[in-house]
Amino acid sequence: MTSLHEKPFIFSQDSFLESQPFGLDQIPFKIIIQLHKLSDQTSNEYFVSLSHFLKTPLRSIAPPVNQFGQTIVYRAVDNEKAFETIKESFKYAFNNAKKGGLMPDNSWLIPNSEFVAFNKKKVQ
Repeated sequence: MTSLHEKPFIFSQDSFLESQPFGLDQIPFKIIIQLHKLSDQTSNEYFVSLSHFLKTPLRSIAPPVNQFGQTIVYRAVDNEKAFETIKESFKYAFNNAKKGGLMPDNSWLIPNSEFVAFNKKKVQ
């Protein structure tokens, strides 16, 4: 079997679960977080597609992504926990940069050129 880190997960409408907008203080742009799962829906691994990544002068891109530009959330019990895990990763990097004396800047958000906006409604 191929590891999730060796083979890219294909984001599609079939795998899409839900999306949420998310913002960071002092940066006026919204980040769209989309959750995806394998079709069996029994795994506790969520694949996350992001409209933007955060890159501060103190840190590489957050949240962490694999070589395919994907973020995977492990052991989330539901969609809300998966969303919260991703938001916390953004907040951690953002707050560390502020603690380091940096002023938030719009240039910290890096658009994801691979992002495809799926239907924003929750899949039942």
